[in-house]
Amino acid sequence: MIRPEPHSANAAVEASRFWKAKDAGPGKFFSVGNRLQFDAELPPAAFPFPHATEDRLVLQQPNAKILDQHTVAEIAQIVQPSVSPTLLHAFGGQLVRANSGKAYVPADTATSSLGAIEVLPGAIHLYEDNLPGNKRRLRAVLQHAGLGYDLSVTADAAKERFLANGLPALVAEIQQAARLHVRVGLARAFNDAPCYAQVNGLYFL
Repeated sequence: MIRPEPHSANAAVEASRFWKAKDAGPGKFFSVGNRLQFDAELPPAAFPFPHATEDRLVLQQPNAKILDQHTVAEIAQIVQPSVSPTLLHAFGGQLVRANSGKAYVPADTATSSLGAIEVLPGAIHLYEDNLPGNKRRLRAVLQHAGLGYDLSVTADAAKERFLANGLPALVAEIQQAARLHVRVGLARAFNDAPCYAQVNGLYFL
């Protein structure tokens, strides 16, 4: 897996590492299901691990193009080599699980920052954890390999369903799936905090 970022990305300016709406999202170049062709290069030495493992700076070139578009089921099949047997394996054995269930990788650890697992619907429990100011936040307790991991859910599609239709509707969708393809990743270190694990993508198969 890689994390394509704008060529102008700066490790010290977090906002510079995100694509604008004209490049990313449904119907855009960087959209879920698109198989792409583009040139990229390794990040500068200033980019910190673990994210530097997958960070790639996209070069500007005329031959960048969308090669194909795939359904969720096709995506899951294509990316099977990226699926790990456990969350611990997904992050190179460096994942630390706190007593609270939250899990993290220490900053500057040279390991993976992106991964994937597949679980049955009964292995995930979603709940709402509101922040001050009534900001609604979705979290998931993921039961995997005998342990429960409490992860924030940053997956756009799941969050949109949650905010639009409520938690029960999203839970009902999960229960109807045969299995779940869960893309996991690490949040960037902030101040003295480590890189917390989170759900980056949640796909129903």
